[in-house]
Amino acid sequence: MYRWLQKGSRVCYARGLRVPYSTANSVHSTIHKVAKCNSVSESEVSKFAQLSDSWWDPHGPFKYLHTMNVPRIQFIRSRILDLQRSLQSQGELSNLRAIDVGCGGGLASESLARLGMRVVGVDAAHENISMARVHQLRDPMLTNLEYKHTTAEQLVAQHEQFDIVVSLEVIEHVTHAFEFIKSLVSLTRPGGLIVVSTMNRTLVSWLVDVIVPEYVMGSVPRGTHDVAKFVPPEKLSEMFGACGAETVDVQGLVLDPLRNVCTLVPRDFGLLRNVGVQANYILAARKKA
Repeated sequence: MYRWLQKGSRVCYARGLRVPYSTANSVHSTIHKVAKCNSVSESEVSKFAQLSDSWWDPHGPFKYLHTMNVPRIQFIRSRILDLQRSLQSQGELSNLRAIDVGCGGGLASESLARLGMRVVGVDAAHENISMARVHQLRDPMLTNLEYKHTTAEQLVAQHEQFDIVVSLEVIEHVTHAFEFIKSLVSLTRPGGLIVVSTMNRTLVSWLVDVIVPEYVMGSVPRGTHDVAKFVPPEKLSEMFGACGAETVDVQGLVLDPLRNVCTLVPRDFGLLRNVGVQANYILAARKKA
């Protein structure tokens, strides 16, 4: 239930969060538009729509996404170059078409576009797309980036396909993980690359991604994450395999919420299996040609 305050100043409180009146007022219309999509969670769309004005605040509720963005983009760029070498293709990245599914306010979308690719950022929340478009205007060089208020499933129905499909910290917020992965693979051209980052379902991830940021430091709103929706890397690879894609690399994203730093690490350390992916990780898969 929303608590409306200070309407005259166009400010309200939605579920205890201070957001612009226009944002909270349009949440229900956003939910209605995405309700029929197989994997979209109405409650998650509502949650992030209410926070849309905070996407580009490096000290706000998305601060850790800002922290993780550099190593995530580093991983994506490396896997794209690996793919080009395997195909003996030295073409410019500008020849590649990429999509950022669940782009939020555009943190990763802008970074991907700066690599030179033609990028489409999509999100189920209209409020997020609006914020992403506003921020894009700050950089007139980002002419190779466009945003769309839509979902992966809707684009699949339109027979859209891309060379690179990226979805970062999204799968743990959908209702049907397998259907979501299926849509990502369907959006990928044969031989193309898919990159997903998310959280393992372990005691470490519960502490690092939930307890410390949400309940100890209060830097992330409580209830942002549900451990039951976290996806182990083995399960994610299994889903990709069932959808016609093969996992080519998995690395850990070691996030230190106390120091606010994030580092890419190998999945395994010698004989110690999966040590590097106990919490956050990023996985790359290639769709079979």
